Formats: sequence, C-alpha cells, structure tokens
Amino acid sequence: MNANQTARPFWRQGDIFFVKLESELTLEDAKPIKTGIIARGEQTGHMHRVSNPSLSDGALLTMLGPSMYLRSPETGAEIVHDEHGTLELPAGLYAVVNQQEFDGLRWRAVID
Repeated sequence: MNANQTARPFWRQGDIFFVKLESELTLEDAKPIKTGIIARGEQTGHMHRVSNPSLSDGALLTMLGPSMYLRSPETGAEIVHDEHGTLELPAGLYAVVNQQEFDGLRWRAVID
C-alpha cells in the first residue's frame, strides 16, 4: 500500500465482509431486499441476515447491479447468523462483500 491509500474499516462475519463506505451512494435505483437475507449457507442451511428489529428501525439492504449494500440507521444494525453469532454495525453505508477463493479455474464466492 502506498502512502496515498488508506484502509477502509470493515467488519467480518464468517465469509461475509461489511466494508464501510466514506461517501454516500445513490441507491434510488437499487432493489431492496425486504427479507434482509444477505447469504444462505450451502451446506448448513444457516444464513447471514439483517435482524428484524434492525429492519424495523430503518436498516436497508439493497442490490445495485451485482453489488449488495447495507444502510445502517442511527441506531446501528445487527447482522445475525446461527453459527457466527451477532455482529453489531454502527450507523453508515456498507458494501457487502462475499469472500472469494480461487479453485484453479475461476474465482468463486465462499458460502459456509
């Protein structure tokens, strides 16, 4: 990393990263994900999701093209998962990123 680059704060829950964005993003063309489900596990059936109380408090999970974003309200947002526990995110806008792995032929998302 050179001196002009700065690391963005991020939070991790298993194979999902929440990268806090410093600038606002226009989400008016984004599709809301009303269920709050971020990702479902391939093997265990568990899921990463925004808690129902957080959705009621104004948390907004959206898809804009192939990218997922979470707007956490002033009260913050809880991301829940049966195996990884609860993750508390402060207020702000986050890019939601799946961990990637290279299988020898291509990059693929890691979903536990």
